[in-house]
Amino acid sequence: MTHLIRTTALVASLATAAGASTLVQDIEVTADVSALQNREAVAVWSDLETDLETAIAAELVNQIAPEDAEEAAEIEIEIDTVALASWLDTEMGIADSTLVGDVKIDMPGTQDDQRYTLTVSAEQATVYYPEGTNVTVLNATSGEFYTAMVDAFAHNVAEKLQEN
Repeated sequence: MTHLIRTTALVASLATAAGASTLVQDIEVTADVSALQNREAVAVWSDLETDLETAIAAELVNQIAPEDAEEAAEIEIEIDTVALASWLDTEMGIADSTLVGDVKIDMPGTQDDQRYTLTVSAEQATVYYPEGTNVTVLNATSGEFYTAMVDAFAHNVAEKLQEN
């Protein structure tokens, strides 16, 4: 019986350690959408910074640190607005569209910090379309396309953080 209790305690402590997630205290996204020349695109993509921050926070909802947390990660993302403007201004189709950003995750301590460029393609975003979406009529200014790209980007950032 004592052996069973010790084994159960050991398994429980390992599960807790394995399930421990990095807390996040700040998410900041910058994207200069004023660089966009296409009015329709600006109307849809103008809230990209706020929407991406919100989508990442939603992905990490159980990992948001309380305000008084001393050790938590900080996420900074700089969207490549030149690349964004390039495909929004020249071609309104979505086939070759990508959302590109430099991601910086400062972890508590310095050993596990992450720096990478994340590129999310329109193809990767298809799993985020609402059920029944007719992809043949979508373009870069479609709300469904915009939301899917933001959600795909946010999911990738959250997934990478959780790998750590």
